Amino acid sequence: MSSWLLCHPPLLSAAVLGPLRDGLRARGHEVVVPDLRSAVETAEDWWVRYTEEAVAHGSDRPVDVVVGYSGAGVVLPRVAAAVRATRVVWVDAVVPARSGVTLPSPDLRAMVRGMARDGLLPPWPTWWGPDALTELVPDPELRAQITAEAPSLPVDLYDQAVPVPGSWPDADVTYVHLSPAYDADAEEARRRGWRVVGDGAGMHTDVATDPAAVLELLG
Repeated sequence: MSSWLLCHPPLLSAAVLGPLRDGLRARGHEVVVPDLRSAVETAEDWWVRYTEEAVAHGSDRPVDVVVGYSGAGVVLPRVAAAVRATRVVWVDAVVPARSGVTLPSPDLRAMVRGMARDGLLPPWPTWWGPDALTELVPDPELRAQITAEAPSLPVDLYDQAVPVPGSWPDADVTYVHLSPAYDADAEEARRRGWRVVGDGAGMHTDVATDPAAVLELLG
């Protein structure tokens, strides 16, 4: 049995990782998926609070595997270092800079500024229109939970340069490539010599809608 810590992205809640958590537990693993939304209620130093919350709500035993999904990828090295994980897994997630800081692309920053109202972004499930999430998450109960729990983030969160720690446990790293949206991140993972699994032909939300397939990729 291994101990797993699953980290949800700032734009969503722990609900999106619930099906993966259940699948891992069914295999006998100990799994914690902390609610980290309070860490991103304000922008400045959000990565510090995010890491602290992840550690505080983590397992009582040492963490063997830490997983970051989607936007959680930028802070995953910090979390992995803090919990001294032995394995680190990006699941269709942003690959941070090799060193220094990670800053969202100018195009993404421009896009979110265009959507903001009174300094806040609308919840992510509303970004693509009223029917988009129906296709991405067909199960109505799961879709309702993900939608209800998605936060409205401060738009300046995307102006924050997230520091990459000088060292983190990078001896056993896996990138799980689910969707075309993360082709560039998967390719960067390959360049760094990380193990990359998955062909990127699925959907970003497969982590919630097809957890069995994701579990097979995790090995």
